[in-house]
Order: sequence, then structure tokens, then C-alpha cells
Amino acid sequence: MRYAAGMSAFTGIDVVVQSSHVDMFGHVNHTCYLEFMEWCRFSWAAHHGFPLPEMIEKRRIAPAILRVQIQFRKECRHGDRLRVTAEPLSARRGIGRIKQEIWRAGGEGAEELVSDAELTFVMLNLDTRTAEGLPAEFLALVPAG
Repeated sequence: MRYAAGMSAFTGIDVVVQSSHVDMFGHVNHTCYLEFMEWCRFSWAAHHGFPLPEMIEKRRIAPAILRVQIQFRKECRHGDRLRVTAEPLSARRGIGRIKQEIWRAGGEGAEELVSDAELTFVMLNLDTRTAEGLPAEFLALVPAG
């Protein structure tokens, strides 16, 4: 992946599973995985110069998810330490694809993949409520495809 001049690689966000993330079965509710991934996407965007408040207030755009394909591989429980990553896969004709993973920290620095997903999105114009092209600055960060 390429980055704008002076930009460092985005390594993801860290999340500690709280009691509010755990359902009556004693593990993280499936909706929380998607929420963790959303937090990570917004952090990725901010890291690369697209903070959410600027997108909403100044540019009047926001990403809208069209499709999520998610795999839940291992359960997570209260107190688990997670690392959530986001990596753009492609962008064309206003549609983007992002790969996301959630890793659980293990002993001695080991990590275990607990969930992964591929998301398809468009950029929504908040005034017209229609999809529009992805910003050129964003496209410069995404592999063509």
C-alpha cells in the first residue's frame, strides 16, 4: 500500500472488551464486531487526513456501507485485548472495498485472528442523499482495481 508523503502506515486501533460488549451467552455480541470495525475505519480515515467531522461538516459527505461479508472465527470475552485493522482493497466508479480484521492479543506477543470482513461502500452526499465519486485524495491511497 502507498501512503501520502510523510504519512506513516496505519496499524489499527486497540479495543479492550467491556462488559457492555458481552451478551447473555458470555461472549462479545456479533454487532460489536461491526462497531469495532467502524471505529477503526474512522480512525484510518482520520490518520490519512479525512477526519469524520471534516467530511460531514465541510465536505458534506460520509461513507455508506452497501455490503458486509464477515466471518466470526473465534469468540471474544470480557477483558480480551483486540487489535482492529483496516486496509483498502480497491476503489472504482465511486465504489470502494475495505478488508478488516480483528486480532486478539495472546501471550508473548502472539495474536489470533478472531474475525475478518470485506466491506463495500459508497460516498454519500449528505445534502442530496445520493452516492458520489470518492475524493481524489482518498483514491490516491487505494490500490486500483
